[in-house]
Amino acid sequence: MKQFCKSVLAIIVIMGICVMGLRIYTYNNTSTAAAMIDHFNPLVKTATLYTKTTEKYEYKYPDAVTKIENFAYIQNCYTNNGQKRKLEYISFGKKLTPDKFLKLTVKGQKVLDWEEIDKRDLSKEILPLL
Repeated sequence: MKQFCKSVLAIIVIMGICVMGLRIYTYNNTSTAAAMIDHFNPLVKTATLYTKTTEKYEYKYPDAVTKIENFAYIQNCYTNNGQKRKLEYISFGKKLTPDKFLKLTVKGQKVLDWEEIDKRDLSKEILPLL
């Protein structure tokens, strides 16, 4: 019984280290794998980030079903308190208009939602960073 308890404890400790290590690995990593890991990692919290759109997209690819062009952007985004993060987000079906402000809802590197917002909706701390 004592050996069984040690084994269970060892497995729990190893899993905890792996989950925390994956959180460190995915921070500012713009790969698809990082987004998937963060989506399922219970230690990663949902956050709101802000960015300003640019004319330059990173790459484009056709949708598998509809064949509509999707555009992927990799940019620096900022939290409400000005903390910088590198993030990839997708614009489905059209290029984004440059110099617009986006509010992104993310869980780690996984973008859950984004919306265009007005400049006046940004806090005074973030505006100079964008």
